[in-house]
Amino acid sequence: MSGGESAEARRAEGAGEPPGDGGGAASPAAGRGEGAHHPRSLPDVPIRPAATVLLLRTAPEGLEVFVQIRASGMEFAPDVTVFPGGGIEPSDGDDLRVTASRETHEECGVRVDPDDLVPLSRWVTPPGRPRRYDTMFYLAPLPAGQEATCVTTEAVSAGWYRPQAVIDAWLAGRSKLMAPTYSQLFQLLPFDTVEDVLGWAAEAADLTPVAIVDGMTREERRFPGWAEYAAGSTIY
Repeated sequence: MSGGESAEARRAEGAGEPPGDGGGAASPAAGRGEGAHHPRSLPDVPIRPAATVLLLRTAPEGLEVFVQIRASGMEFAPDVTVFPGGGIEPSDGDDLRVTASRETHEECGVRVDPDDLVPLSRWVTPPGRPRRYDTMFYLAPLPAGQEATCVTTEAVSAGWYRPQAVIDAWLAGRSKLMAPTYSQLFQLLPFDTVEDVLGWAAEAADLTPVAIVDGMTREERRFPGWAEYAAGSTIY
């Protein structure tokens, strides 16, 4: 989104140019499955399990996803368009679904039942980064009777957008998207309703850990939407 817009304009639901999301990086690694969170760690750089939620609703125009723009003062991924999410806490009881539900409530005021979360993908931050995460991305329908809004100081704006609109804003240079966020948005593009995407993900989502490692060729950095992301990115 452009820096000249007011915070109120950026917060307007479905209006203006969309925000974006960030994350680690990746290419397929061994293993598959939501529960296989036993990451290795570099000395003094532990890999922290984390969860991110793509909160979804069906609007008259089609499928929409809730995204935020992180504050410029954030140490991790400043000014980047993201989905609600964060690292696991001791109170979560080593359950990433609980982490996902808690973070969604803390960041956008929505209480998602952990049982309603559908795994979409898993990304691991590559070695050599100051912070490393093993992140599970979940899909969740907006619960009936609830409204999502920007309630966290970690973000400066938030709203509902068509996945293609978020991608278009990034392609036009109006927002920042990291590869994991782009890949999740890309996977939403074929669907018009929440029911359709949840049904597909329950059967076909690939939970093979993804991690882009330095030295990989562009062809080796394969993930859903990798070719399109590479074509639009100046750093890929």
